[in-house]
Amino acid sequence: MRTKTDHRFVVDVDPEQVMEALLLVERLPDWSPSHQDVRVASRDDYGRPKRVYVSATLMGKPDRQVVEYTCTEDRVSWQVTESSAGARGKGFFEVVDVEEGTEVWYHSETYLPIPVPGMLLKRTANREAEVLVENFIAYVEDLAGIEPEPEPPLYADNAYEAPGHSRPLYGGSFEPGLA
Repeated sequence: MRTKTDHRFVVDVDPEQVMEALLLVERLPDWSPSHQDVRVASRDDYGRPKRVYVSATLMGKPDRQVVEYTCTEDRVSWQVTESSAGARGKGFFEVVDVEEGTEVWYHSETYLPIPVPGMLLKRTANREAEVLVENFIAYVEDLAGIEPEPEPPLYADNAYEAPGHSRPLYGGSFEPGLA
């Protein structure tokens, strides 16, 4: 079964910093939910990853892959050349400088040799891609030294009121007639 996903998002970080984060493929397990271990086997003349060994999980099944990377100034592409589970895939991250920061285009194509209902595969791939995008934004902002915005508290500190059984019902005195 084959599926494709496309996500575009903007990060408030320079394009060079985004590319630097993408080229740190050894750190993929920090932000990609499907990657458990990544090891670079070879690099190109510029020190960018070329051949990479990956331990990943696809649809809950473990897979060992050999992935070939191609890098340019504004794009990091990959293609699965070998897979213990018979999976195939390719994709890219493309980086463009825009007024708001850096626009990143994430494209991924996955082919699984196991029979999976199309809706399930598409939904799972989209959900995983959304988590990947959220994690990547947090990862690249952390690398750039940008503090995440604090989440507002669910409840105000003074919104809690003690239950009735913890306050005295009748003035606190056990003496009859005294309040």
